[in-house]
Amino acid sequence: MSSKDVLPPGTILSERYEIVKRLGKGGMGSVYLAKDQRLSNTLRAVKQMVVEFIDMDQYTKAIDDFRREAEVLASLDHPAIPSIYDYFIQEGYYYLVMKCVAGKDLEQILEATPGGIIDEKRVTQWGIQLCDVFQYIHSRNPPIIYRDMKPANVMYDEEANRIYIIDFGIARFVASSQANVTAIGTVGYAPPELFIGMVTPATDIYSLGASLIHLLVGHCPVSHPVHGFNFGTNPPPNKINPKISQSINDILVKSVSARARDRYASAGEMKQALEKHLYSLDNPVVAAPTASALSPESLNAIVNIVHCTSLKTASFSLKKETSLIGRFDVSSGIAPEIDLANYDTSGKISRRHAKIVWDSGQFYFEDMGSANGSLYNGEKVVAQQRYQLKTGDQICVGETIMEYSQQ
Repeated sequence: MSSKDVLPPGTILSERYEIVKRLGKGGMGSVYLAKDQRLSNTLRAVKQMVVEFIDMDQYTKAIDDFRREAEVLASLDHPAIPSIYDYFIQEGYYYLVMKCVAGKDLEQILEATPGGIIDEKRVTQWGIQLCDVFQYIHSRNPPIIYRDMKPANVMYDEEANRIYIIDFGIARFVASSQANVTAIGTVGYAPPELFIGMVTPATDIYSLGASLIHLLVGHCPVSHPVHGFNFGTNPPPNKINPKISQSINDILVKSVSARARDRYASAGEMKQALEKHLYSLDNPVVAAPTASALSPESLNAIVNIVHCTSLKTASFSLKKETSLIGRFDVSSGIAPEIDLANYDTSGKISRRHAKIVWDSGQFYFEDMGSANGSLYNGEKVVAQQRYQLKTGDQICVGETIMEYSQQ
């Protein structure tokens, strides 16, 4: 952008917006702080964009596309997407008038952080918020694909503890002057399929994964701009930064898979993975003493009924290496250690429904292939698969919810 393209303070746009100062510039144009003279000089962000090197037919189509896209963006309602209040075309430039967002972008925050990396918990929290944005726009009809996810395009308002996606949309209608930016994304964050013109929701998942890797290791370690990450010959994130966990490493490696079908099936699915990881960061599992030093009785573990159809309460001590959960049956002689026959009247509990097993100094919950299944912390379990129990964990069989604790 030449000096003649810079809007000086005091410039009036659309007979309404008075330019205060330029906030920043990039390959697609500039962003200005402006006062809305029709609304008590409320501060707005005015994004200026220009189409370059196109003939009249392309120019006419670009104007139509810009108007249609602006109307779609103006209809979005999500806390992480700055509201778009107005759009117009003036003297060859396209303008979007948006909410003015406080804070710094994630690239600026990264550069100002000692050591040049962001801690894993904060990155995970940001990733959850961004997944929520993509889940929202991908569910629109038709789906909206952001296409240019990168740290520089995300603002963080520390006071509100909220991220905002900026430079939202319209990128395909401009010609960038930056060598490393295409009309469909930024090299290093753009997945391989973008270079052959394919755009799907998986595009944003890849770019999000690349952005989170950037924040955790200090740079975007893409091995090839067209073929993407290659962890077969290049180190994965946790080898570049040994401080990050294997869990977050696995999430990010999956999200930047070269083939779209190998990534998360949706932004919602990736969000769930990040939420589970955040839970594990907030609730680390403390290593249990060696099995030789423990017995089932030494843990003083119990399960308490916190909900059942009969509205009764009860506590069951775990004193054996295997405690059967089910209902007493005189004909077969089945007598569970945790007999729920008098507590759950739903008829959904099998005689041999589940069990709590002592193994290697720890108790585990296991569904035994019951007809109606079981839940562990609200999620359906896989039969014959063990789930480690720690204080506060809840298991649900039939319509009875029990909470595990160690006294």
